[in-house]
Amino acid sequence: MLQTLRAFCLVFTALGILGCGTSYDVVKRGSLEVHSFRLDFSNAHLIVADGKLVLFDTVLPAEAPALDAWIREVGFDPAELQAIVLSHGHADHAGGALYFQQRYGISIIAGAADSAMLAAGKNDKLCPTGAFASWTLEQNQNARYDPTVADVWIDEPTPLEAIGGMIVPLPGHTPGSLVLLVGDYVFVGDLFRGGILGPSAEVHFYMCDLEDNQQDITFLLDELAPKARVFFCGHFGPVGRAAVAKLFQE
Repeated sequence: MLQTLRAFCLVFTALGILGCGTSYDVVKRGSLEVHSFRLDFSNAHLIVADGKLVLFDTVLPAEAPALDAWIREVGFDPAELQAIVLSHGHADHAGGALYFQQRYGISIIAGAADSAMLAAGKNDKLCPTGAFASWTLEQNQNARYDPTVADVWIDEPTPLEAIGGMIVPLPGHTPGSLVLLVGDYVFVGDLFRGGILGPSAEVHFYMCDLEDNQQDITFLLDELAPKARVFFCGHFGPVGRAAVAKLFQE
């Protein structure tokens, strides 16, 4: 995500505290698998359901070839992806999508309200939620990627039949933010983030309306996904339901 966050995490690593930087994790439940790739602190999640593959988020554009190679390394062919779902139009989530679209002809699914952001290839206004985010604001605000056009624009709840999921618009972090429900797993993008250290859920580094964010998470927990067990975030994580409830429902 950020060069400065890399330095921050290298200090932790030197102290023997892990959890930052690049990592790979797998969560399995029955025929559903989630392979999470963290490159430069942003997550891309490869969802495997009954042999069908969907990629949720694509990290930064410069990291896309490495993500491609990593997916192959763990035994999957990116050319067999049924679709790419973008949680939102920020560079560290949508930036690599064009690479996969052009290289393999993979369809991109994105929120309709983020179409202008994707076409511009740059982030909308970012609002820091803490000192670290303020410190790194200029670098993140100026992130760029090649203009991208989705094949499918989402503006209402839409089934993702290939993996038995449901894509739901949940604007807040950006106007076109999406969440993806698959069984009792939820892919939330930057609705909230995982903890840098440990399994906690945390307010995202950038959020312009914290009250609205609270309402969105409450809606997710109470109405949209009341039986969800695991939440896969855009940064760090995954986190369990209890961790999300502890932070946002106390």
